[in-house]
Amino acid sequence: MKPNLQTPPVTPSSSAEPAEVIRLGKDEMNLAEFPIALLGDRVPKGQTSIQFQDRIFDEKNGKTIIRKVTIKAPEEAHGRHGLPTAVDDDVILGLIQLTKMANGFTSREVEFSRLELIRLLGWPDSGDSYRRLSVSLKRWLSVTLLYENAWRDNRKGAWITKGFHILDNIELNDTRTTGEQGELFPSKITWNKVVFESFESGYLKSLDYHLYLKLKHQTSRRMYRFLSKRMYRGPEVELDLRDFAITHIGLSPSYGNNAGKLKEKLQPALDELAAVGFLEAASKEHRYSKKSKNWTIRLVQKTPALPPALPLPQATQPELPMVAELTRRGVTAKTAAELVQKHPAETIQLKIDVFDWLVGRQDKRVGKSPEGYLVKSIRDDYKAPNGYVSKADRECQAESANRRQQADAEERRRKQQEEAQARKERAAITAFWDALTPEQQATHDAAAIAKADAEELKLIEPGPLKRFGMTILRDKHIRQLLQDQGKPAPTE
Repeated sequence: MKPNLQTPPVTPSSSAEPAEVIRLGKDEMNLAEFPIALLGDRVPKGQTSIQFQDRIFDEKNGKTIIRKVTIKAPEEAHGRHGLPTAVDDDVILGLIQLTKMANGFTSREVEFSRLELIRLLGWPDSGDSYRRLSVSLKRWLSVTLLYENAWRDNRKGAWITKGFHILDNIELNDTRTTGEQGELFPSKITWNKVVFESFESGYLKSLDYHLYLKLKHQTSRRMYRFLSKRMYRGPEVELDLRDFAITHIGLSPSYGNNAGKLKEKLQPALDELAAVGFLEAASKEHRYSKKSKNWTIRLVQKTPALPPALPLPQATQPELPMVAELTRRGVTAKTAAELVQKHPAETIQLKIDVFDWLVGRQDKRVGKSPEGYLVKSIRDDYKAPNGYVSKADRECQAESANRRQQADAEERRRKQQEEAQARKERAAITAFWDALTPEQQATHDAAAIAKADAEELKLIEPGPLKRFGMTILRDKHIRQLLQDQGKPAPTE
């Protein structure tokens, strides 16, 4: 009996939300239409495939078509990676966000650090998260997705049949570079061409990824992705209950003949999506209807509340610029107006500049009551503290530092290009030389010596450096030959 090596799911941690949450996220619409993973966290023993099927009316062809999606794990993978689960679905959506951030869907290959992806998924920075991520990526590398009349080709505007692995390559790195900073080598994934072409064609929809991460139930997450796609034509949809719950949300087909059980399983997700403001709350009587023998479900997207009307502004004297500068720093409007009346604008501007400098340095003098310090510095005419640098000088220093950084970066880039060119040139010369017979090599050496000038001939005078000098003459000769043949050494 093989041991169970399936890694337990990683539970998102409220304290482990990504540092920069993507509100304007993206989702690929084919992947939102049908599930590509089991809805739970465990794969039933012996199961190596899942299938979803529906019928739709294709307006372009005027025909009803049967769409079928099959997700299949290799038979030999059972007990190792197997079928994708709910957490694996989250990983793919996270990789879509990474691709959007990294290159705007312009390259199939995406570099990232595993910690970056773990944070984006809202997982804790722990060993379990790293192990679970590794299992997930390996799983997507082996699982086959077959869309029969179910993959929407956005360029053709048609439903087509496609079979593929969602990821073509993965590279997971833990080792560090040998540089001073010791940075981690990046990990990489390469999207399958079918999926990436859909990205490129714009078959993407907007997704509030921040809201997605906040949803606790995986049923809620899948429902949110599907409905936010289906509601593009309007805020209300009515769907066959069984088709919605099993084919598009991924509930177990064993509930297919039990409408009550389907309603029970959907309710937590419906309640959660209503609580976060995505769906309108509704009673079961208004939510479900029975038409002939089949039940339908009616879902309405909640209209965002309009912001409260702002009061009309009263006619007042225009605010003086210096008053606005003081109030922006916490001084009350009354005190700011008093200071502007009693002190020259140049004095106030200087004190504001000193105040900003102290705040930027987190100086303890402005720690307890920043606005109080600013007011007193104006009233008592505080002298500028030792080491004070004016705003103009700070901006000049920052600009100079930026120019130096740009120059240093350009110099590093130039050196890297030169080193790369030298390596490529060396490889071209070596390849040319190694392809020659000994007789041909002797002929070329003779030609190299014949073309050398007097100074160059000194390099091959008898002595310990003769061999090195011959290499120099030979390289020069071969370099010229390659150029004459229209094969110059590659350039960056």
